[in-house]
Amino acid sequence: MRQYVLPKYFKGDSEFKLNKEDSQYFIKVLRLKKKDKIFSRDQNGVPYQLTIMSYDKNSCLCKVEKINEGDTFETTDTLPEINEERPKLNLFQCVCKGKKNESIIRMATEFGVESITLIQSKFCIAKKESSNNQRYEKIIKEAIQQSGSPVITKFNDVINFKDFIKNLDMPLFFFHQISLEENLTLKEKVNSIDPKKPIGILIGPEGGLSDEECSLLLEKKAIPVTLKTNILRAETASIVALSTIHTLLVEK
Repeated sequence: MRQYVLPKYFKGDSEFKLNKEDSQYFIKVLRLKKKDKIFSRDQNGVPYQLTIMSYDKNSCLCKVEKINEGDTFETTDTLPEINEERPKLNLFQCVCKGKKNESIIRMATEFGVESITLIQSKFCIAKKESSNNQRYEKIIKEAIQQSGSPVITKFNDVINFKDFIKNLDMPLFFFHQISLEENLTLKEKVNSIDPKKPIGILIGPEGGLSDEECSLLLEKKAIPVTLKTNILRAETASIVALSTIHTLLVEK
């Protein structure tokens, strides 16, 4: 753990008691002791320093101090800071089968996406069940803590494709095996949008997007692109797409 993500119910209190699971991880796994410090962030990415005041086998009481700009944090780790110029990427992932969703969510969180939304599209083989939400939230928390990401990734539950299109409110790139528009390169398409605004990236399921779905995307001025490489698995395509567009936006 490179940082601890404070839960949603944290309200900026000067003292905070960890739950049983996190307390045991602090004491038994990380082997932290009284007066040891650990870096943390709240749900908005605001940095705090936790100092262990007391603990037992079921709980751990910590002193909480907000870290302001210019403050020194007592740790050997160098953690990334939130950069206001960082591209704000949002992943819209069509539901995949098996544990692929978990893998995609973990990697996208480590990458630092703003949000992850699951989409139920026509060719989805699997059906997303709400019972998985708690598991996905836990994966996101663990990925943020392990990677030290300054972005607290938000998880949005599954929505059907037509509702997703209807409520689309940001520029969106969608990936299709066969490019629907060959006159512009991916770099030129990226250069046509404002990099300071939130940007969406849609990745289809194992069966790809249907012709009807592609037509609906084009009607909403979504930007079709293709990765001119080997045929990628859905879980590979999401990370390649995120990293490619992120790099082009940063260069821009």
